[in-house]
Amino acid sequence: MSIKIIKPGLFSTVQDKGRIGYQDQGFSTAGALDIYAFMLGQTLIGNKGPAIECTVIGPVIQFLEENTFVITGADFNSQLNDCNIPSHTVIKARKGDVLTLGSAIEGARGYILFGNPIDIPKIANSYATHVRSKIGGFQGRSLKQNDTIHCICNENYAVHLGYSAQRDTDIFKQQTIHIIEGPQINAFTQDKIATLTSTEYKISEKSDRMGFRLHGKTIPPQNGADIISEPVALGSIQVPNDGNPIILLNDKQTVGGYTKIATVSAIDLSILAQKKPGDVIYFEWISVESATQKLKQKEVDFKTQLERIETMPIYDISQLRSTSIRIKKLLKGESQ
Repeated sequence: MSIKIIKPGLFSTVQDKGRIGYQDQGFSTAGALDIYAFMLGQTLIGNKGPAIECTVIGPVIQFLEENTFVITGADFNSQLNDCNIPSHTVIKARKGDVLTLGSAIEGARGYILFGNPIDIPKIANSYATHVRSKIGGFQGRSLKQNDTIHCICNENYAVHLGYSAQRDTDIFKQQTIHIIEGPQINAFTQDKIATLTSTEYKISEKSDRMGFRLHGKTIPPQNGADIISEPVALGSIQVPNDGNPIILLNDKQTVGGYTKIATVSAIDLSILAQKKPGDVIYFEWISVESATQKLKQKEVDFKTQLERIETMPIYDISQLRSTSIRIKKLLKGESQ
C-alpha cells in the first residue's frame, strides 16, 4: 500500500508536531509550521499519522491503493482526477486516482493527511523532516518526482469519510503580528525600536522553513549584532548587522549569536506560517501577560473545535454520494 509522487510541488516535506525535547542535543524541532492546520487534519482523518506539508505550489500524487485523505491549511486549487474537490473534507481515493493540489489561492502552506497513514520511521520520536541535517521524514529530504512512499494499513481508514470542518479564512487576511520584547532589545535605540512597529515589512523570496527574511526599514543594533551564542526561541526576531530582521521558524538553529529585538507571540505563528514571499506584515507590541492569556483562550477554543468534530461531526454529503450509489447498485444485484 503506497502513494507515488508524480510532481513534488515547490517544497513538500513530511511533518508532524515536531521533534520535542532534543534541542539541548542540537536537534531542531522542525514540524508543521501551521500546527493548528496539522492538528485539525489529524482529527478529521482520524489518526495520528504525519502529513505532507506543501508550500505555495502543491504536489501531484497518485494513489497506488485505495485510501482516504484530507487537505487542511492553505486553500489550494485542488483536484482529484481533474475534478475540483474541497479542502478540510475527508475524501476517498481509489487505486490509480491522481490528486493535484496546484497553486495556493489563499495562504502558503497546506497539509495532506491520509486514512492509511504514511509509513516512515521515527527519528528522535518524530516523523518531522529537517532538511539541513538530513534527518526524519522521507529520506531526510524534501519530496522528489517518482518517490514512492508506503502507507500503513488501517482498517478504519474510511470511518471519517465525509467529515468536514469550516475553514478560518481570517488567518489569511491578518497582517498584524504581535510581538513581545526580545532579550537584547536594549541593544537598539528607541528610534529603531519604534521603527519596528511603525513600518511595513515584506517577506523576502529568500525565506524558508528556517526563517523569514524581511525587507523594510533597517534597524541595526547600536554596537554591532554579534553576541555570545545563546538558545533561541521559536519566533525570535534576529537582527544582524545589515539591520534586516529575520524571524526564526521551526527549522531554526538551536543557538544563535545575533541580537534579538523581539519574539513573535505564539498565537500568531500559524498566521505567519500562511504568509508567502511578497506578503506584507506589521508588528504590534503585546505584553507577556496578554499574549499568554490570548494563547490559553485560543487553545481552549481549538480543543472545543476538535472535540466537536469527534462527537458531532459535520458531513460533506457529496463525498458520501458515490458510496451510497454503489451500495444501491449492489442491493439491486448490479455489478460494481
